[in-house]
Amino acid sequence: MEKMKSRITLSLFLVFLSMSSVHPMKPKKQYKPCKHLVLYFHDIIYNGKNAANATSAIVGAPEGANATILAGQFHFGNVVVFDDPITLDNNLHSAPIGRAQGLYIYDTKNTYTSWLGFAFVLNTTDHQGSIIFNGADPIMVKTRDIAVVGGTGDFFMHRGVATIMTDAFEGEVYFRLHVDIKFYECW
Repeated sequence: MEKMKSRITLSLFLVFLSMSSVHPMKPKKQYKPCKHLVLYFHDIIYNGKNAANATSAIVGAPEGANATILAGQFHFGNVVVFDDPITLDNNLHSAPIGRAQGLYIYDTKNTYTSWLGFAFVLNTTDHQGSIIFNGADPIMVKTRDIAVVGGTGDFFMHRGVATIMTDAFEGEVYFRLHVDIKFYECW
């Protein structure tokens, strides 16, 4: 009787083993973007002398810091709001196609990193609506990804990934980001 139970158990095991090898693993799906945009945004931080040209300002600073100079030690604790022009190329003087509006928070004491929360608000004949971004920005890394978490208008419920690169910077007053947006969910 015991021998028969062992044979039945072994037979069932072999049947299940053979069935599992009949269905090979599915290959990993390769995702292709349903929409792709490359845009630039230009940030000119207010430094106490450039009010006419500034597109961003420090609104929160560590104790003892002032609101026209980024804090020392990796700018930790600074909160900056911005309303920056967006262009199709890397020229600050090109006609803007919209605005980048939001904030960045310098959030690490031992390196230059920030947390970004902002929207691209586009208003052209080609694109109407907003694209919403969130994510960590390890500034010293050449390319970094942030999440595209939604949108409105032509970008209603779009989601994807934006690869950002610091395209240019001039001290602590101006920087330009190259933003390569790939949407993987388009409605």
